[in-house]
Amino acid sequence: RWSRPLEGIVKSVTIRREIDGYYACFSCEAGSRPLPATGREVGIDVGLESYATLSNGEQVENPRHYRMVEGRLKKAQRRLSKCQRGSNRRRKTKTLLAKRHLKVQRSRADFQHKLALDLVRRFDTIHVEKLNVSGMVKNHYLAKSISDAGWRQFLDTLSFKAECAGREVVEVSPAYTSQMCSGCGVIVPKKLSERWHFCSCGASLRRDHNAALNILRAGQAHRGAE
Repeated sequence: RWSRPLEGIVKSVTIRREIDGYYACFSCEAGSRPLPATGREVGIDVGLESYATLSNGEQVENPRHYRMVEGRLKKAQRRLSKCQRGSNRRRKTKTLLAKRHLKVQRSRADFQHKLALDLVRRFDTIHVEKLNVSGMVKNHYLAKSISDAGWRQFLDTLSFKAECAGREVVEVSPAYTSQMCSGCGVIVPKKLSERWHFCSCGASLRRDHNAALNILRAGQAHRGAE
């Protein structure tokens, strides 16, 4: 069963076995399809409270795919641990658990592809933070939530779609994007639990929105310096 017709010249094929069957992934050489210019650019701050906050104030809700089914996954894992090794019951329970994990992965990937496509269609240039996700997951309290969000996978998907559509993704340093005031540039120290940005210059906005504005300006400055 084909997911879609092949386009271009087939260069390679990868056969992958999943718990629900075999899949063939064809890599084809095809030309890009540039989208018409919009004249718009945006800064994006990814987070856990909201999955993404745009510099124009828009917020994308965090779907928390793993967290939503964590209880059922734990229950299935406990049931598996009680099964006798080599039994049919253990085999069936193991298959059920693997299918549930696969559904989480596919739901996350589907969400990321749709979000990336929406951003690429709306903006010519997208500014994001250059995140060290492998270092961030070392935080014991946030590791599970960060892994559930899949920021690295989303940013890679965004970059791929942007390249195919003739768009540009600009990565900037994440240093002080949340602490710096987007209104006057003064550093306003905040704890991670503080979700609102206040500054003596009169700026008052969500912490993530403030960070997205700083990311946008840092990206614009980076492009101007090239």
